[in-house]
Amino acid sequence: MEEINQKLTAIKDGLEQTIDQKIGQSIEKNIGDDYKANLKGEVVELLEKRDKTISELNTRIDGMEMASQKALANAPAKTFKSELSDSLKENREFKSFIEGNASKATLNIKATMVTSLNASGNTVPASVLSGFYFDPTRTVRVRDFLPTIPTSSNTVRYVQEIAYTNNAAARIEGSAYGESEFRLDAVDAPVRSIGSYMTLTKEMLNDVPQLSSYISTRLPAKVMNVEDSQLLTGSGAGVNLQGLMTAGGGAQFDVSTGGKFYQFFGAGASAYTNEFDVLVAAKNQAQILEYSPNVIMVSSSDYNKMFLRKDANANYVVFTNGVLTLLGIPIVVSNAIADGTFIIGDFAQGATLAQREGMEISFAEQNEANFIKDLVTVKATERIALPIHNPNAFVWGTFSTAIASMNV
Repeated sequence: MEEINQKLTAIKDGLEQTIDQKIGQSIEKNIGDDYKANLKGEVVELLEKRDKTISELNTRIDGMEMASQKALANAPAKTFKSELSDSLKENREFKSFIEGNASKATLNIKATMVTSLNASGNTVPASVLSGFYFDPTRTVRVRDFLPTIPTSSNTVRYVQEIAYTNNAAARIEGSAYGESEFRLDAVDAPVRSIGSYMTLTKEMLNDVPQLSSYISTRLPAKVMNVEDSQLLTGSGAGVNLQGLMTAGGGAQFDVSTGGKFYQFFGAGASAYTNEFDVLVAAKNQAQILEYSPNVIMVSSSDYNKMFLRKDANANYVVFTNGVLTLLGIPIVVSNAIADGTFIIGDFAQGATLAQREGMEISFAEQNEANFIKDLVTVKATERIALPIHNPNAFVWGTFSTAIASMNV
């Protein structure tokens, strides 16, 4: 603005000076009408130049005013801290108070107290750590222990032995051998889809470093958590897989009177019967059917409780260098399994994970109004099936129920 005022003043002074000179020359020389006409033309030309310059300056002023108004409109709301800082610098009462010339000072803070604006500020600018920080991703997956095969169909069919009668026997010479009978059924395991999506702005993907790689890691991890739950406890109904730890999946721990460990300890031993006893009994249940269990899976809480079990003399039951095993079988921690439950199994023989489509991450704008809103949809999906062709290879149950059956 100061520059514009200087230009206007210079134009005015220059114009007045030129006119005075011309008039003085006219009077001094007493020149006739021709000179007067020329003088008039020069004055008109100077006036036109002035008007043009003033018009250009007005245009610049208008542009500056519009820019100023736009900046004010887009300016972020003042935080309480920034308003307080300005008031401390400008308030005369406060200056007088600091200088000892007044006994009090009042500051009128106009900024709205907004938690998100005020709590995030720092007196000293914060150092920024690169990347994203979040709770760790689950490291142990149920699929890690299952054989995996590809499939090009939406159904995996397998032939399962449902029942058999074994009449094999030694025979007398000339007599007939015994006839054995087997019942075989075709069973279908449907391919199911598991997935999720989220919607982001294109600006977020472009402006936030490493966001796309973060999403590409976290979204599939959440889908894999659901896969774990489906592989263990899927109901088999509707769009759900048939899980290993539900009816129709693996074999339940035998709590019946015909169970090999039914009332094994008796009621008097109930205080000392623990998870290890249950897992030994479950291992035996699979072994008597010729399976060789290779994995035991329990929750994190149950795993750590097993470390803390003590006998009647307050001695710890087991401690093996920080790694729990049961007769050579590793006990694996998985947060996919509910507290108080367990599964032991010959995972190599009991079931197969069939993949129709592996984990796929897709970024697309073609979803609803994404294109006109500059939104991007990120989707993570997979299609899998779980043929449980040897259900007796798995034994699952609840610790409390199993313990009760062993102590009745």
